Amino acid sequence: MLRKFIGGFRREWTTVLLVYFCYGASSITGIAELFFQKEALKLSPVEVTSIGFWLMLPWSMKMVVGAAADIHPFFGGRRTPWLLAGCVATFAGYVALATVVETKSGYLAASLLTAIGFMVQDVIADALSVEVVETEEERNQIQTLGRAALLVGAISVGYLSGVLAGAIGPRKVYALASLLPLLIIASLPLSRVRRRADAPNPARPAAAPDNDILGGGNARLVVLIGLAYAAIGVGLELLDVPYAQEIVLFVSLLLISIVLWRIGISREIAIAAVVIFLFRATPDVGQGYSYWAIDKLGFDQQFLGVLAQVSSVLSLLGLIAFRKYIVSMPVSFTLGWVMIIGTVLYLPNIGLFYGVHEWLGLSARTFAFIDTTISAPLGQLTMVPMLILTARAAPKGAEATMFAVMASLMNLALSASQLFTGYLNDAFKITQQDYSNLGLLMITVTVIGLLPLLALPLLREVEGEPPDLAQKMQKA
Repeated sequence: MLRKFIGGFRREWTTVLLVYFCYGASSITGIAELFFQKEALKLSPVEVTSIGFWLMLPWSMKMVVGAAADIHPFFGGRRTPWLLAGCVATFAGYVALATVVETKSGYLAASLLTAIGFMVQDVIADALSVEVVETEEERNQIQTLGRAALLVGAISVGYLSGVLAGAIGPRKVYALASLLPLLIIASLPLSRVRRRADAPNPARPAAAPDNDILGGGNARLVVLIGLAYAAIGVGLELLDVPYAQEIVLFVSLLLISIVLWRIGISREIAIAAVVIFLFRATPDVGQGYSYWAIDKLGFDQQFLGVLAQVSSVLSLLGLIAFRKYIVSMPVSFTLGWVMIIGTVLYLPNIGLFYGVHEWLGLSARTFAFIDTTISAPLGQLTMVPMLILTARAAPKGAEATMFAVMASLMNLALSASQLFTGYLNDAFKITQQDYSNLGLLMITVTVIGLLPLLALPLLREVEGEPPDLAQKMQKA
């Protein structure tokens, strides 16, 4: 019965699926983290966005770690030792947060360790998802199960994240989260990859196509550049260099531009890259809204857990309900309507700040719950058209490289979003003691969030008729 519902499954897939599940389940610390930042560390909203900038950067290094794992066996292996290293990093970060972290710098270091660990695990799981399958059907199946595992992980801890944060406190929640990498390690004996007779030697990766920038000597170049880039970022932060984040962002964009140029950048690729970056780099309100909701509306951990649970479940349902429609429409049209509807559905949050719920005779919690229920289904929708856009722009023979570069670009854009969010919080002087300008900040963020719509006509020009990707995705 279970096999009929989820399709095929082999024991060797266990670790891959657990990596995705545990990353989704890591959201168990989401509400604990909010209260840890606010009450234990007393971080301002600007400080939180500054930390958020650095925590997103490791995810823009996925391409570098993937190349390193392919060309540099670690303790005799290209997969398991790297995966163990990622698990150890995540475990160490969570343990530090659960025990010794007392300062902003300590929090940044421990959180970075956790983020780097999850990023390494994700890279290795992506690689293993190709190596543990034997047919095209199995490849599609494990990719489907992987996405499902991540969403199930997030859904399974939504409400629990609030209950635990209130019942046992943030540090003990971090201690519980430290069990996630241990679960992955415990699964390794079940997931040994049986190499086929025609499989390449792991110590000698197969030669890459000439137009694959990650192949051969280029892979080593990517790794060296990535290490230098990481060293620059760490050095700038440790030395407290002015405009360190801006410098790192500029250097990162320059490096990605060089990679795109090496792939062979066309007008379509350039426009796709610009559109993806603009849509992901728009600022948000930041942690000031959450602080205000706790202080002024009395939202506690349990209620925030309810909102998290509702949001995660409805995001999944929204993705399922609209998937075929999204892939059948032009990307420019989909991005446009999702952004406009998302903006309209954000207006109740602004209304909550200005007391609209009181005019309607509703409690703040009822108003917030209704708003979350209506807006949550849009949560996962913007990623689908961006992936389609990447697929359409990828040069033939360099598809994997293009996806790696665009993934780095999307994650880098999130760092830019945190940087811009910090600018706005600083400009509107949002602090734990003064939320008076929060409403104006929310209105400003809403208006700025619509600016990427100006790029859509340009995207529409180069989009043309999709090859037959939409039809294929509809049948999937």
